[in-house]
Amino acid sequence: MLYDGAIQSLEIAKREIPAKNVREKARHLGRAIAIIGELNSVLDLERGGEIARSLRRLYDYMMMELVEVNARNNEQRLDGPLRCLGVLREAWREVAAQQQPRLVGTR
Repeated sequence: MLYDGAIQSLEIAKREIPAKNVREKARHLGRAIAIIGELNSVLDLERGGEIARSLRRLYDYMMMELVEVNARNNEQRLDGPLRCLGVLREAWREVAAQQQPRLVGTR
């Protein structure tokens, strides 16, 4: 759900930049930054190993891009973070789908 919220916010911000709607752009970028910041803050680098470290690098990259988008009003720079979030969302959906049969079979 967090990935969906971040993606939705970035898509709205991307529409607001060319419309020069600074207030809405900032609001939705701020929401996406908060979501990505929360995802980043809950990573357990010890137990998560290389996966957690890779996610940390991705989240850091996305945060830097969003700061640049906000400062320079360049909506094309949202493409990378949107792609990353979409790939991550689909990966977690696949993991959840693989876990579903196990959960049902344990009852």
